Amino acid sequence: MLTVIRLNLMMPCFACVSVLCFSGCLGPKKINKWVAQNYVDATPTKKKSDIITITSSVNGMGDALSETEKKTSNVLPLLFYWQYDYKNTCRLNPQIAINNFTATVLSYSNKALKQKLNGRKLELNIRKIPTSFAIDDKGHIVWVIVYAFSWEVLTVQPEDNQMEISYKILNQDNSEYKSGIVDISNTDKGIRLGMFQSLKKKTFQYLDQYDAAITSMSKMVADKISAEL
Repeated sequence: MLTVIRLNLMMPCFACVSVLCFSGCLGPKKINKWVAQNYVDATPTKKKSDIITITSSVNGMGDALSETEKKTSNVLPLLFYWQYDYKNTCRLNPQIAINNFTATVLSYSNKALKQKLNGRKLELNIRKIPTSFAIDDKGHIVWVIVYAFSWEVLTVQPEDNQMEISYKILNQDNSEYKSGIVDISNTDKGIRLGMFQSLKKKTFQYLDQYDAAITSMSKMVADKISAEL
């Protein structure tokens, strides 16, 4: 989880501005822009294999690289204490992770898994794959006479926790040799944001870590199937 805590001491009129400023600037449009800057496109990978076929049952998103929704909750404007929660949930185009999975499995399984297949064919279907993360901004203000203490807790964290892949192994005559489902828990735990660091840069770093997590999980799928042969 990526976390930042900001603590401020200010006059009342500026406290209201502080509470609304960051939450107002950070919204779906800006997050989608960051995602677009990080990823060029989400066109399907062109890598192919005569032995391994990969399909997906995950709902697509067309040409959009991401869709972000902002929700406000827990707004609590009391006499001496204010609290708010602004959450931006971003769903990445599933094709980004699917491309990663496909490229990883086809290259990673080039030797060990193909040797164990021994001339058989492997069909993989992506049933679930992590695609979403959330940027959550929780703010607090405590009024003390004419001054106000305010602090924010900002987190960036994965919203999806599972990769689920069904597989079917076919003999050379296309009869079924073996089938099953592989579940892998999301290895992406988020990252921590230090004081005075840029949320934009850290979001890019988080997306890089997200890609690395998908790659790692894809290798685990290949290893599990190989171990069951």
